[in-house]
Amino acid sequence: MHAVPALSSLQHPLVKHLVKLRDQAAYRYDQQALLLEGPKPIQEISASILRLFYTPAYASFADAIPMSEKWQITEAILQKISNMPAPEGLLAEVRLPPFHQLTQEHLVVALDGISDPGNLGTLMRTALALGWEALYLLPGSCDVFNEKVLRAARGAHFKLKLMKGSAEQLTEWVQAQNVQALVAHIQGICPEQVPQSKKRLLVLGNEARGASSNMQALCQAVTIPMPGNMESLNVAVAGGILLYLLKNSLH
Repeated sequence: MHAVPALSSLQHPLVKHLVKLRDQAAYRYDQQALLLEGPKPIQEISASILRLFYTPAYASFADAIPMSEKWQITEAILQKISNMPAPEGLLAEVRLPPFHQLTQEHLVVALDGISDPGNLGTLMRTALALGWEALYLLPGSCDVFNEKVLRAARGAHFKLKLMKGSAEQLTEWVQAQNVQALVAHIQGICPEQVPQSKKRLLVLGNEARGASSNMQALCQAVTIPMPGNMESLNVAVAGGILLYLLKNSLH
């Protein structure tokens, strides 16, 4: 059995590397890697792990993951690498999930300028749970590999098809594939009034401004009736309701 190398210096190049993966989007894309925390998401994607880091309390979790490069770290290093107030003692450097091209997908959710990472991650987790196939990121949304997005998505990055591109590219796909395009809007038809379709796109817009004008021009507006005394819902809540209702009405 090989001895596991130990990291004890806060100035070690690997520690600095991991902090940069956590904090800098450009560095993540340059390295094609991200920092993932916690036993459950790490154990679920063991094939994508490049390096594993753990505190002595998490040695049994680390032992169960079959890979060669493992590092034991101190609590001080754990605190430096993680932004969590009470981090779990298992972290991994993981290959960046690839971006795919739009092809024959039947259920796609597009995020148009979603700026809050918690909302973005929650929408990813909800879309995956409800059986949507792909997430299309339009310009203006926060980085999909932001640490807060990763935390909220709970592993959805590695199970949901990730795509990104322009409004023009999305429009071309909608027209070429005869996709029913819908956009969440305060004024629109109710989900039960949406005609049946075999392929469906749902666009969810910015928390404050809503969807862009070109997406509103492309899509049929759909809304959630709100008989209560409230003007609007958080985009992650509204998106979750629409993702559920529009998935169930697909034929």
